[in-house]
Amino acid sequence: MKFSKKLLVAGLLAVVTLSATALGEILSVPSVGIQTIGQAMMSAKFGDSILVSDGVYREHVFIKAGVSLKAKNTFKAVIDGKGKGTVVTLSVNSTLYGFEIRNGTIGVFSKDINNAIIKCRIVKNWMTGIICVRHLPKIEDNIIAFNKGSGIQGWDVRGTNGSINHNTIAFNANNGIAMGGSSDIIIENNMITFNERFSVKLSRNSEKTQLNKNNLFGNLTVSNKLTSNNYAFDPKFSSPRFKMDFTVESKLPCCAYGSDNQILGMRTLD
Repeated sequence: MKFSKKLLVAGLLAVVTLSATALGEILSVPSVGIQTIGQAMMSAKFGDSILVSDGVYREHVFIKAGVSLKAKNTFKAVIDGKGKGTVVTLSVNSTLYGFEIRNGTIGVFSKDINNAIIKCRIVKNWMTGIICVRHLPKIEDNIIAFNKGSGIQGWDVRGTNGSINHNTIAFNANNGIAMGGSSDIIIENNMITFNERFSVKLSRNSEKTQLNKNNLFGNLTVSNKLTSNNYAFDPKFSSPRFKMDFTVESKLPCCAYGSDNQILGMRTLD
């Protein structure tokens, strides 16, 4: 009987959580009484979404638990860290979607479970583009470039619910991806190119990390995990330095396609 009561309580909690998520509000930035992302976040509750119009928002943002922060138009809403600090910090079950994140010490920081960083352009930060600790967020379809540290840095990261999949990680002043501590993840279908040190650097205790169908080209040195499952070819980006255009040339070898038969790196903006 006690077991049945526990199941009933757990079921009711799950229903309440799902209902809160389904009934979440959409807050707009800017709108009446809300001029900044931070102001919107103060009002947001678990399950809410914050939809941000085009423009430059010079602030540091903490995304509350269960909140989705989305740009109306991909890369048109910019969060600028004003040259210092972590630009965006994710709490548990939070999502960052469609922004340009720039000009902080660290672009994005995540340490909690079930987070997502999707279709963002994380560029020109003074150190690392993305730092993740313990729980790997879903890092998918991002451009992570021209940061003065590594593109992605992880420590003791597990990939239970997250992935590093279909990102373009290029022209960073340190490693493309660096995993320290004891990290065990899958890195798949990425363009990891033209970084100034390793394409992927793994600590001795992170060697269970798997690389599959990535393009590792033009880095100072290749990963010690480079296998026959990865590629090395020049993607010939259209205009990365001047226009942030990482479109690859139209005539690519067959190996330009990943495990899902889609082109490597960030896919379309739509």
